[in-house]
Amino acid sequence: MAAENVRQPIVVTHQGGLRFAAQVGSHRVLVDQPVRSGGDDTAPAPIELLGAALGTCIALYVKQFCRVRSLSCEGMRVEVETVAIANPNRIGRFIARVVLPMELPRQYADMIERVVRSCPAHNTLARGAEMTVSVETALRPDPYVLVETVDSR
Repeated sequence: MAAENVRQPIVVTHQGGLRFAAQVGSHRVLVDQPVRSGGDDTAPAPIELLGAALGTCIALYVKQFCRVRSLSCEGMRVEVETVAIANPNRIGRFIARVVLPMELPRQYADMIERVVRSCPAHNTLARGAEMTVSVETALRPDPYVLVETVDSR
């Protein structure tokens, strides 16, 4: 069994309308819904943050790979496309593309692909995660606990 490292909770609060703020450590991340879904489109939709988390994790790992090998990655970008599916409504596929500003020897391209697959966001999405949900109310301090195992394999 993998070692567990329980982190500080992310706390989400309602900001009005369909807008929410997530406190992540010392950072505040806002989400909203598009106008067509009843929001004001003032921030990304929550589901879009999955692609953003994947893309930024990949970018960080590729940057570290290039830095260790004294390769410039100035101008690098990571593009993440998502393919939505229904029943249940979710993202069914992520398509990530690392675009580097320079040519690489073939061995580095293969290594970068392995590095990309080692980022924690990729591993979480590719391997699934157990999810525990509890519902607490002021009238019932002992939470109802629902355990759902997500298996994306």
